[in-house]
Amino acid sequence: MKPDHHHPHPSRRSFLGQALAAPLSAALLDQAFIRAAKARAATQVASQPTLFTLTKVAPGAYSAIAKPKTIINCNAVIFENAKYLLIVDAHSKPSAAAALVAQVRREITPKPIRYIVNTHFHWDHSEGDPAYRRLAPGAEIITSDTTRELLSQFGAARARIEVEGAEASIPDLLHRLESAKTPEEKQRIRRSIAEIHAFAAEMHNYQPELPDLTFDSSLTLHDKEHELQLTFRGRGHTGGDVVVFCPQNKILATGDLLHGWFPFIGDGYPRDWPKTLATLKELPFATIVGGHGQAQQGDKRLTNFSNYIAELTEAVASQKSVGRSVTEIQSAVTAPSLHSLDDEYQSFLVSQLSDGQQTPAELIASNVKSNIADIFRRLDQS
Repeated sequence: MKPDHHHPHPSRRSFLGQALAAPLSAALLDQAFIRAAKARAATQVASQPTLFTLTKVAPGAYSAIAKPKTIINCNAVIFENAKYLLIVDAHSKPSAAAALVAQVRREITPKPIRYIVNTHFHWDHSEGDPAYRRLAPGAEIITSDTTRELLSQFGAARARIEVEGAEASIPDLLHRLESAKTPEEKQRIRRSIAEIHAFAAEMHNYQPELPDLTFDSSLTLHDKEHELQLTFRGRGHTGGDVVVFCPQNKILATGDLLHGWFPFIGDGYPRDWPKTLATLKELPFATIVGGHGQAQQGDKRLTNFSNYIAELTEAVASQKSVGRSVTEIQSAVTAPSLHSLDDEYQSFLVSQLSDGQQTPAELIASNVKSNIADIFRRLDQS
């Protein structure tokens, strides 16, 4: 075959040039791809909504206080260790956890997330776990043995119940929208309806992520920045509540075992709860970040919270022992009859909970009635 004079064979030099150019072009393409991926990630981080107020409460410790939403999120605590982050609690849905991660990266640090702690099994503290599987695939979810068991038993069913309950409130919201008198009220109701629809769509096929690492009573994570002590100190809000204590910075993250709202006792152990809270006073904390409400300084609110649960439990037990029904007890045991609900503590609770829908007196009364009903049902829970 004669050589094609129009397409001469390449010289060694030109061949090497082409051979070297190929990997160089590939490397440039790889760099371009990486830059594009980083740009997309930065855009995604920047576009995430700001759902929390991040505050530095001590060196290497931040509170993430959830902003009011129709579908509530819990607070979180971010502990910044030398090379990684530990985040306490995971919120009500994956998108909320993703929003917190983006906000942490914008406002605090790009350090990777190494651990997520579920303080208990409730939906508003654990349903964001799948987002951490996606955003921090090397991270481990930690909780107590009991909480993992409760998540396994009830996580999926509770998610469905929460979605169904949220959707069931839409007819009432639509009725209230028709009678709303101000543009602000109409806007607030429309926003609530939109949040419920978005929540239902996101959680349609939700399956809980079960924790990777569990412990019976305590687990300590050591780091050159500070030590983190994870402990189960007894039954209270649920059967497996975890608290996280940093002795160097005197920060205590309590989930819903102690927070700034009225207690929720639907899965609680009202006789045990005050005893469990008493053990927290053994820890030399200065700041408490609970699952809801603002961060607290000192143990004043711990005392308020514990005394209220103890007094209300004793009142319900006394009335129930003589055959009173829950409705009769709710009529007999009211906020003014409870010494633990003094004016100062009531004012604090109203400041944390008021949404303009109820008067302060109505808000206090409705929460006391709800707590009585739950204590009546859970009083002798084994």
